[in-house]
Amino acid sequence: MANVTLENVTKRFDDVVAVNSADLKVRDKEFLVLVGPSGCGKSTTLRMVAGLEEITEGTIKIGDEVVNDVPPKDRDIAMVFQNYALYPHMNVYDNMAFGLKLRKFPKDEIRRRVEEAAEILGIENLLERKPKQLSGGQRQRVALGRAIVREPKVFLMDEPLSNLDAKLRVQMRAELSKLHDRLQTTVIYVTHDQTEAMTMGDRIVVLKDGFIQQVDDPLSLYNYPENMFVAGFIGSPAMNFLDAELVKEGNEYYLEGNGAFKLKISEEMINNYPDITEAAGGDIVFGIRPEDLSDTSLKQDFEVTEDNSFEAEVEVVEPMGSEIYLYLATGEHNMIARVDAESEAEVGDIIKLGVDQAKMRLFDAETEEAFITQSD
Repeated sequence: MANVTLENVTKRFDDVVAVNSADLKVRDKEFLVLVGPSGCGKSTTLRMVAGLEEITEGTIKIGDEVVNDVPPKDRDIAMVFQNYALYPHMNVYDNMAFGLKLRKFPKDEIRRRVEEAAEILGIENLLERKPKQLSGGQRQRVALGRAIVREPKVFLMDEPLSNLDAKLRVQMRAELSKLHDRLQTTVIYVTHDQTEAMTMGDRIVVLKDGFIQQVDDPLSLYNYPENMFVAGFIGSPAMNFLDAELVKEGNEYYLEGNGAFKLKISEEMINNYPDITEAAGGDIVFGIRPEDLSDTSLKQDFEVTEDNSFEAEVEVVEPMGSEIYLYLATGEHNMIARVDAESEAEVGDIIKLGVDQAKMRLFDAETEEAFITQSD
């Protein structure tokens, strides 16, 4: 296997910059996920690594070799597409063997590789079937098998699960993770689904408008987003953002939200992130994830005081089985709280919300950059 390195890689389509000065190093045997909204440049990045798109500027290396001018067939990569791209007139065995036959592999070696891949994927009994006789999940396994038999340095996967139903996607996520552990391969995986990214990636690359926003492991990305875009994109339901002013009273600092709430900044946060104090007197954005807001009528995982709580009106109640989503309003602010299913809150109720101060995130209102990051 091999690492993949992008150095100042840019891709332009006429006047449109699809990927802008991307610097990225994919480690050997790593499962790296590119995630972001439609049009952010993730598939274009993958296609440049594959050689299906020419780069406008920069350098791409696979291992120690610069591959800018190397044709796709000579890059020692295998790609799995969203639409499976199976040959309808060939059976499963021939679909999986086709690339090896083109490369003039001996028949015995082709059979060994195809049967081994079929066993890994649990499709040994499907080798004589045509694609039209297969379910979506089975077709995806065949597409994966065709990549596996190549034994490439790098696997490239472009939204391979997006055509599957929700239940099968969950199952295939687990299967792909197990497959990666077994094969110990380098994988670059593109998705727009942040749940896929969080559950599958060793590291995640978040893109927006052609720019890399942050590269980190899933938990660091979730707990320490470097800007509001990453904070809002990663997590479901998304992080709540509330406009506030940071005020200083004596030696203490508070977040004030136009009379709707007044929350104290913990002493620990002030000590650990002194840059916050420089924003005193200015507008900032207060971010808190729905699971870090609590219905104070229930048992709390943290101490609730007047310094870390405020009142809000319940506008919508969404029972989710093991938990409830409460859509709330206080003053001009709207938010979602993810609370225990035992909550008895109803539409129209005024409830007291507790805020886990350790999980509060503050962002510069102008730059949208976080005051608190993992690198701090």
